[in-house]
Amino acid sequence: MILALGKTFLVLIMGTMSGYLFQKWMRKQQFFTPEKLKKWAIFLQKLGMIWLMSITYIGSLWIFEIKSLSEIISLPLVGAVIIMAGGFFALVIAKYHHYNRIDSGSLFSCGFFANTVTLGGMICFFYLGEAGYALVPIQTFLMRLLYYGVGFPVARIYSSEHSPEENIAQRLFTILKDPFFNVGVGSVFIGLLLNLSSLPRPRIYTGINEIFIPLATFVLLFSVGLNLRFSRINQYLKECLYISLIKFLAVPLTTLVIAFLLKYQSVDNALPLKVSMIMAAMPVAFNSVIAANIYNLNTDLVNSCWVFTTFGVIFVLPLLLLFLNLF
Repeated sequence: MILALGKTFLVLIMGTMSGYLFQKWMRKQQFFTPEKLKKWAIFLQKLGMIWLMSITYIGSLWIFEIKSLSEIISLPLVGAVIIMAGGFFALVIAKYHHYNRIDSGSLFSCGFFANTVTLGGMICFFYLGEAGYALVPIQTFLMRLLYYGVGFPVARIYSSEHSPEENIAQRLFTILKDPFFNVGVGSVFIGLLLNLSSLPRPRIYTGINEIFIPLATFVLLFSVGLNLRFSRINQYLKECLYISLIKFLAVPLTTLVIAFLLKYQSVDNALPLKVSMIMAAMPVAFNSVIAANIYNLNTDLVNSCWVFTTFGVIFVLPLLLLFLNLF
């Protein structure tokens, strides 16, 4: 487990900082404009999430012990609670401290969007192996729907500009045509179909997942580093601390209560409980920055909370490891 912790630190720091240093070097040499760097970041995000992660999802679900699926049928709902609770707590803080409309929407985005798929998935793999990683696409199944069906629409309500309202059918169509959603859902179904078939998983798939899972996370963190900014964190330190309390304390405690009520501690050596707790303790996702850019929210506040919690998770991981060892 200590080795898993070290691997997580290594990928997290090297992925983000190498992207950031590459960005600084490219700007200094004037090889790429900021627009070019953004395009490179988008390309890398598609490479990581659409190609690499879909391959790993299929491989892990292929050998998942399907007999316990009935006991964790509620897992996608727990995943939904994780992000909904984060957004709720953020809005409570915004209302209590009388934040303006723009900053309230910014705090909501930080609380709602969580880095569960990439960083959370890699931590599950390092800490719990392929058995734990196989639960990641199951738990994040509803999260993808809620990102586009709830997260972005609510962020738009707080936008500085009025946007035309979409009806339910239009919003559903937007979700269904999104490639990240399609590939994520498709890889789950393909993996489960292969699991139910009589086809054995090729032995080489074990090596593929051992490479592709950390590689996908590294690529995505590198892409984030290409647009990383540290300059505004001091200005929004209070907000960073609020969001950290939500991400690393309030949401995990809420998830822990629900997981115990569902008796996850008694299922498969508490595997669904462990996966749920890892997912509940993940930092702000890059989707919050995207929402802030699209809807003209406070991008400096969102970027600061994203950077602060992404590096803050380094201090949370050892505590998380201690918790997992209790079961």
